[in-house]
Amino acid sequence: MTNRKKNFIIESRMVPQPCALHEFPYPISQKENYKLCMEHKLPYWVPMKDIDNDMTFCPHDLDRPAFGTDGKDWFGVSWTYVDQVGGQMVTPDTFIMEKPSQWREKLRFPDLNQMDFTVGSQEARTKTDPHKITGYVMQDGLFERLLSLCTAEEALSWLLEEPEDAAEFFEAVADYKIALLEKLVREWAPFDLLINSDDWGTQISTFMAPSVFEKLLLPPMKRIADKVHELGLYWDCHSCGKTETLVPYMVELGFHFWEAQGMNDLKTVKQKYGNNLAIQFTLDPYVLQNPEITEEEVRGYVRQVIDTLGEGGGLILAFKALTPMVYTAVTTEIFEYSSKKYARERAGMEK
Repeated sequence: MTNRKKNFIIESRMVPQPCALHEFPYPISQKENYKLCMEHKLPYWVPMKDIDNDMTFCPHDLDRPAFGTDGKDWFGVSWTYVDQVGGQMVTPDTFIMEKPSQWREKLRFPDLNQMDFTVGSQEARTKTDPHKITGYVMQDGLFERLLSLCTAEEALSWLLEEPEDAAEFFEAVADYKIALLEKLVREWAPFDLLINSDDWGTQISTFMAPSVFEKLLLPPMKRIADKVHELGLYWDCHSCGKTETLVPYMVELGFHFWEAQGMNDLKTVKQKYGNNLAIQFTLDPYVLQNPEITEEEVRGYVRQVIDTLGEGGGLILAFKALTPMVYTAVTTEIFEYSSKKYARERAGMEK
């Protein structure tokens, strides 16, 4: 594909799909196909995020205000939605702590036993598609919860200077996360997939050395993993940044897939781990949103990604398309090309 200068600004906000989805001849349900991918088996086509899955959200869950809104969470942290980037951030100059060592005095966990999550659950059940995987986002994982309380400089210094105190903090947050998950499963509408949202990396590396992650975050994450598996849920590691050095821990924790960004060496990860950890990859917006791109270039790019990361399955694709041409080309090429590719692989396995 021709390399063109990135002389345009990509659209980061949430946008509606630009046209109707083509009707595909699914050989099995979208839900069962997603399961095959997450269970490290060969699917019938590459699943597509937001097309082959559904989502549910409990309005009583104030771990963070609802996506797209401003407000305070249960802990008193103020969040502001930034439309230009399509995401929330802690409102500037409003951290509730000067130092993370104040967490025992200033962090008040909600009393979940005093809350009723059943209100609206029946209506929510009717809004999800039983033929698709239903996901639930658990916002602010262990590390992001820390970053929401004080400056990153204070938080990261604390991990190194007072690791015992930090370990107790993460264990306490894990206790709360487990209780919240149990309550959601017990009282809210059913879901199949827990999305653990916790960004562990920057554009160039992880926020902490893998050894620090192993010492402080891995033990409480294992307890959460045990609960997820006990409840019979699939789970997804949503972790932005260059976090490929933490992939061994993702595998150890039993994540079914990782929402990986392109700055990671995903080809090497795929070669090393195969389908032990499926990859959800977002197609490059600088390709799909290029105003000069042709339909054949779109289709060629999709085929290239599937050939590179989709061998034997283990690939989920996400994308943002702004025009009917790009949307139709992406969705039809993903379905048709991967269906033929996996049919050939399946035939070879059966010989």
